[in-house]
Amino acid sequence: MRVLVFGAGVIGRVFAARLLSAGHDVQVVSRGETAELLRAHGITLVRDGVRAETVFPMVVTDAADADTADVALIAIRRDQVDAALPQLAGLRAGVVASLINVASGSSESGELGVLEAAIGSARFVPAFPGVAGKVEDDGVVRYLQVAQQPTTIGVASGRAVQDATAPHSQLRALLRTANLPVALAADMRAWLQTHLIFISAFESAIAAVDGDVAALAADSTAVRELVLTVREGFLALREPARARSGAYRPGATITPRALSVIFLRMPVWFSTRYWQRQLAGDLGRLGLAPHAIAARFTELPALQRDVRDLMAPTPVPRLERLFATAAG
Repeated sequence: MRVLVFGAGVIGRVFAARLLSAGHDVQVVSRGETAELLRAHGITLVRDGVRAETVFPMVVTDAADADTADVALIAIRRDQVDAALPQLAGLRAGVVASLINVASGSSESGELGVLEAAIGSARFVPAFPGVAGKVEDDGVVRYLQVAQQPTTIGVASGRAVQDATAPHSQLRALLRTANLPVALAADMRAWLQTHLIFISAFESAIAAVDGDVAALAADSTAVRELVLTVREGFLALREPARARSGAYRPGATITPRALSVIFLRMPVWFSTRYWQRQLAGDLGRLGLAPHAIAARFTELPALQRDVRDLMAPTPVPRLERLFATAAG
């Protein structure tokens, strides 16, 4: 298949390299120094200490110069969406999937709705990557495949889960060829909103300690407060609310189920110990900390604003305190 990857950060490079290695024709939209580095040195991935063969996707600096693709993957930061929207609307691809946490508002409003409207609901697929990592100083991408969260794909509205012609099925089939674990979500809006609260809280906590995730993991009091903060957000999210403007926010189901269980059903002491172990391990060191550090003054503030928009007018004092601490 012909695949277009819009963006060449960690996520874009991992998906581009994995799909290229699986035999697909892959083009990457990138600019400036990153584009030159990709042309000169290609993409080298390292996972679990194993170094993959370097691959060289075709690099274009403008999506308009790319070939028509079967599938396009949008792999940019949340704070870059508005500026990129004209290019995203013009992507020439049968299926266009976002790998971004655009979760504010309902499916008809907020950034998720804006993105879907610009691209066209008939070909748009909201998704979220199940990989994370960092670009080393030598350009090598060291990453992990998140065991707790496969790449998650939203089921297209009005389409059957098993409809092979539906955009979500085409995307799932593509990613499986690259041995990327995938899962389908019937309510991707709720999934993204759940993840928005979770990731904004955890990355804010890591930013608040200047990226020292080991120190955070060792501080049981801080991790307990983090667990209670996420719990506060989840409880507020699942309750319907009406903003002062009159806009209605329906209550959301906390999904995936694993997050609901660990934060809402398990005793706080158990959740605290669980997350201490996770933060001290690969998930914390490679899956959360690098992005929290890199995005502290770019994407993270945008995610925090999205949380505030989503929660309004429900008070979430723990989240607000954490966000303020992360801002320094």
